[in-house]
Amino acid sequence: MKLDEHYKRKVLFKSWGYSLTALFFMLPAYLLPMMITGKLGKVEENTIFSGVVYFFVNGDYFIACVIFVASILIPIVKIVGVIFLLLVYHFKVYHLRERAVTLYHILHFIGKWSMLDVFVVALMSSLVQFGFLSYAKPGPAVIPFALVVIFTILATKKFDTKLYWSE
Repeated sequence: MKLDEHYKRKVLFKSWGYSLTALFFMLPAYLLPMMITGKLGKVEENTIFSGVVYFFVNGDYFIACVIFVASILIPIVKIVGVIFLLLVYHFKVYHLRERAVTLYHILHFIGKWSMLDVFVVALMSSLVQFGFLSYAKPGPAVIPFALVVIFTILATKKFDTKLYWSE
């Protein structure tokens, strides 16, 4: 199968662009507070990492694991995975192309689950509103995190596994 050179360049440019953009937004997504909570006038800002640690220390291991997997592990695996797919093509490592196609399908399947964290923050923000007594609102990390998820999904969708068999 022979693919048009313009098509190949476009696919690679978009996949690299979306992957690197997701990587760029990952830093503020993980360093800025994801949720700001208040209880009896005491304000607390929590990052994704501090949320995982909080739940783990308090014995909520399942919730800590879900947040870790959905909010930290999956986005990192997706970015590294798409970059791996691109490098397999770029360096013509054809003996890995069948594994790369399998990885592509896995990345495509797990992509949307990263948005779980944004959904939880939105849900908590709408449910926990008791004025001065208790409140929860989204922090500044919500937007960069949502962008990480969106750009990793786009990077996966724009990559075309036909590139591996086009030469």
